[in-house]
Amino acid sequence: MNMNSEDYIGNTAQLNGVYLETLSEGKASNMKCYRIYTESGISMLVMLDRGMDIGELKIKGQNISFMSSTGLVNSTYFVENSVKGFMNNFNVGFLTTGGLSYTGQSESKENGLHGVISNTPAENYSYSILGDKIVIQGLIRESRMFGHNLILKRKLTIFKNMNRIDIDDRIVNKSDVKSSMMVLYHTNFGYPFFSPDSKLEMHPVCSSNRDYSLAKDWDQFHEPEPNKEESVYFHEFDAAKNSEIKLSSPLTHLKLRLKFDSNVLPIINQWKLERTKNYVLGLEPSTNDVNGPEMAKRKELMQFLEPNEEKLFHIEYEFSKMEDY
Repeated sequence: MNMNSEDYIGNTAQLNGVYLETLSEGKASNMKCYRIYTESGISMLVMLDRGMDIGELKIKGQNISFMSSTGLVNSTYFVENSVKGFMNNFNVGFLTTGGLSYTGQSESKENGLHGVISNTPAENYSYSILGDKIVIQGLIRESRMFGHNLILKRKLTIFKNMNRIDIDDRIVNKSDVKSSMMVLYHTNFGYPFFSPDSKLEMHPVCSSNRDYSLAKDWDQFHEPEPNKEESVYFHEFDAAKNSEIKLSSPLTHLKLRLKFDSNVLPIINQWKLERTKNYVLGLEPSTNDVNGPEMAKRKELMQFLEPNEEKLFHIEYEFSKMEDY
């Protein structure tokens, strides 16, 4: 007799579901979120009031993401005040989106770090549970009177029967003038998934330090140390290929395969922070490196969207047991 899992249950929420929550403590107060779980073992928090970013991720009960000392912070506390404004709200999480008109550290004190989109509430959001997938959709708007008007249409697809999350983003310029466009998928890994035993595999065309000198130690990880400086690396990929990164975790016996289109996301910014109580690895597919919009313009790498022009981005995160690869 052939039976599927739904033959054994009275309500599908026993195995897969989405709950709309409003948090009620501390600086997370009044932040709306979707809490999602699947029978394959995904448990995640999508922060609707924080650009539909992913604040928490666990796979089969094992923590994947990193949470900073700020904890979850609602976008109502955000001010675009150079690096400080961003850091006051930077809970890190699994995914923090940078953009849309700029990312990185700007030379202008009027700009924050990594733009404003991750601190902007979504609108027209919804979820559906269809077949073997859970789909979350919404719209986030970066807009200013007499300024840019960029719309991010985001779709998250969570697979019920495998530990896979897809992101499909559509960025549209709804202004009547040309607009700069930068986007950064600041994907973060914390303990126990990320530890000194973790192994990072990727094959960039070239790898450099933040000052553009040759990078050599980007795949070496160490024990945390008090007040240790962060390291930032830029990895350039062949634009003609769909690229992937693998990160294995002997401590959790899990392995990630991160797939991205290097034609539209040619740079992986890598953030390696091995500081006591701040132990995190960031792998960040991006249109540009994080040296800021002014540097991108000087190097003639800034991208622009004409009025009503749009650009599509697709990223896949798939987790498996290490022996499955």
